[in-house]
Amino acid sequence: MLSKKRETKRYLEIGVDEGVLMSHIYADLAVGVDPALRISANLAKNKQKTYLISATSDSFFADPSLVANLSGAPDLAFLDGFHTYEFLLRDFFNTEAISDPRSLIIMHDCLPLNDVMAIRDLAEWRPKMMGTRFENWWTGDVWKMIPILQKYRPDLKIMYLDCAPTGLVCVSNLSPDNGILKQRYHEIVKEFGERPNDAANIDRMYSNIQITAASQITRGGEHRSFFRI
Repeated sequence: MLSKKRETKRYLEIGVDEGVLMSHIYADLAVGVDPALRISANLAKNKQKTYLISATSDSFFADPSLVANLSGAPDLAFLDGFHTYEFLLRDFFNTEAISDPRSLIIMHDCLPLNDVMAIRDLAEWRPKMMGTRFENWWTGDVWKMIPILQKYRPDLKIMYLDCAPTGLVCVSNLSPDNGILKQRYHEIVKEFGERPNDAANIDRMYSNIQITAASQITRGGEHRSFFRI
């Protein structure tokens, strides 16, 4: 587990849901944020302190008293909130702003297996995926975060991992004072809202990245060569 290998002190998770992932995290302190918590796992396991905040991520980041529960910059953050690119874009730049340059941000579900999985509207997506192998997997169009960061934040170090079924995007070399994504938020949302959420553009995204086997990261101490700590 990467959180254990990194000896994580402070962990932030956006989009906790039932808490299954968070229950496997090793950290001294963990903060989980979700507006509709449905906890079914032991979130205190492998942690000294655990805080759950029932709020939207926007509300969390806007309230310094809530952010203060982290007691400092998160060493590791996992973003799995609402699955549209504009939501993830806000979660990313808000998380980076409270991070340290050595922090690691991981984004979930940015590598859809097909264009149906990436449909933005849940009501439209559900009947099309019913009966398929991945009927419970909805990525929405958060794949658009990949070309957004490639264009607007070439300074970031980004690694794409093959974690089944919809991958992980690991972002390091953070710049907490870099406000370009927030400053140009509306421009970016308009630009990528006009980019069709279809198979051709998803294929184009894949053609511009290199996917790494997750086993390379978790083996021994090799994560140190990939992520700045």
